[in-house]
Amino acid sequence: MMSTAGSAAAVDDLRAAKAAIERANLDWLVAMQTKDAERLAAPYSERGVFVLGNGQEIIGRPAIVAFYRDRLSGPGQVVSGGIHHQGMTVAQDGLIYEWGHGGATTLDPSGRKITSDGPYLTVWKRGADGSWKIVRNLVF
Repeated sequence: MMSTAGSAAAVDDLRAAKAAIERANLDWLVAMQTKDAERLAAPYSERGVFVLGNGQEIIGRPAIVAFYRDRLSGPGQVVSGGIHHQGMTVAQDGLIYEWGHGGATTLDPSGRKITSDGPYLTVWKRGADGSWKIVRNLVF
């Protein structure tokens, strides 16, 4: 599902951003499986904010890297999962709002499967260099 604010510029923004968004979403699982915190945080802007389901805010790419590094440091292993995009739109200010659901199945050291899955809303912004970066990511 893709909607626009109705202008040709909005359609162009969606086209330009779509590849970056799809790449980041596909890369998420590989980064989780390889426990690569830098790769997980790469789509975020330097001042991006990651808001967890409990309301905790992680502010800035370095803090997001540290969060993922800590979260993935345990003995469990992500075996499956993904980001499942359901739609996006361009706001009048040029921000792109993307939504869907995502999650992962992890095997703990005893072999027990732990599955997490939930909705998300991600806000993307075009940087001065033309690249699209996450400025806000909310998981519910």
